Amino acid sequence: MSQTIVIVGGGATGLAAAYHLQKQVKAGTIDARIMLVERDAVLGGKAKTEVVDGMVIEHGPDSYLSYKPWFGQLAKELGLPTVGTNPKCKSTYILHKGKMRSLPVGMNIMIPTEVWPFLKTPLLSPLGKLRAGLEPFMPLKKDDEDESIGSFVGRRFGREVLENVAGPLMGGIHGGDWENVSIRCTFPSFVKMEKEGGSLLLQGWKNKANKPKSTTGSAFQTVQTGLQSALDALVKACENRVEFRTSTSVTALRAQDGRYFVALSSGETVAADAVILGVPAYVAADLMKDFRGDVAAELNEIPYNNSCVVALAYNKADVKHPLNATGFLVPSAEPLDISASTWVSTKWPHSAPDDKVLLRAFVGRGPGRDWTKESDETILSAVKGALKQTMDLDAEPVLTRIFRWPKSMAVYRVGHLNRMDRVDQMMEQQPGVYLAGAAYRGVGLGDCVREGTQAAEKALKHLGVKA
Repeated sequence: MSQTIVIVGGGATGLAAAYHLQKQVKAGTIDARIMLVERDAVLGGKAKTEVVDGMVIEHGPDSYLSYKPWFGQLAKELGLPTVGTNPKCKSTYILHKGKMRSLPVGMNIMIPTEVWPFLKTPLLSPLGKLRAGLEPFMPLKKDDEDESIGSFVGRRFGREVLENVAGPLMGGIHGGDWENVSIRCTFPSFVKMEKEGGSLLLQGWKNKANKPKSTTGSAFQTVQTGLQSALDALVKACENRVEFRTSTSVTALRAQDGRYFVALSSGETVAADAVILGVPAYVAADLMKDFRGDVAAELNEIPYNNSCVVALAYNKADVKHPLNATGFLVPSAEPLDISASTWVSTKWPHSAPDDKVLLRAFVGRGPGRDWTKESDETILSAVKGALKQTMDLDAEPVLTRIFRWPKSMAVYRVGHLNRMDRVDQMMEQQPGVYLAGAAYRGVGLGDCVREGTQAAEKALKHLGVKA
């Protein structure tokens, strides 16, 4: 007898789940109707790419992490070429007291693995460098309680390393709120290093000495034709075995007699044997509140930040700065409205013609002012002013794009993993409904693919399909 699986959400998570399920249908291991419901008119979530005059402009993320390989593996399976960052450009700038300063060579977030570049950097005072050098003598954390990025880095290396180096690097990845973001969730390898070996500094030096000299490869990878092309390829691979319902919302989810009834904005109600919720935590909470209020309460405690990204293109002849880095980061102490800028055409040479410069700027920082509600004029004025101040860039761009992403970035606060353990235990009591996405155990595209695939495997197991 045919079974029905409903996937809610058509971003990377939902599409990865659909792709995995349709492969089982194709192989004949399950007879199932697969329906994916997406409220937007197009599929792909935040992985949206625009190509204009030879420029590849990403609206949301611009890459995935190579050490979280699930997205890259999927792209390869779909026959899409991937590429790393420009091997000739490995440096990053950090704005310090109004001036661009290079991140010291060998800096692994907070761990200086090369002595001389660290001693020479103007990013830290002599006392700040001395404090960082005393890291091997700092007492170890005696309990397993979670702590913030700020607490961890400050405790091991001091406040200057936190505020001037590690904070901008780590906060730039996780929404800028490093005083509240969990270190265990976001950088568990550092927690493991302290727990197992004590000094991070000594282990960093040891790891560098033991690292094979032939080791190459970029930590950041992308799809050469744009990230959206990978999601488009997923859709195409699924279209004969997955029923896509775009411009359609799920208005209610009801549990009854071991099945689930999914009410759609079209007026239809679909009876499902399994449901995968690949949507933000607050959306999943709203759908589950009537039959799993305990889960909904936990999910509603996961905060979200807004994000505003601005892309600007210039004629190369108008840009005075050498653009000899992947971009720059802005510590919270600096009086600018942007938290970072990526020099896209330097980082990804394929992304623009030789006579153009493509940049992206990230407006706002942490949970403060909501820039997604500001006018285009206000946003562009702030970005242009910041680029003038940092890069002496006063030319008019030949192209601008503003991308607003309200409530788009899940924040992993201290204690997040404990919350997720509680949610997992609760969800075991609700077989047939599965949570997946960036709100839970990883924010990147690779994590979304992994989460979607794992949710699909759980749904198959629930329906009696043996792996």
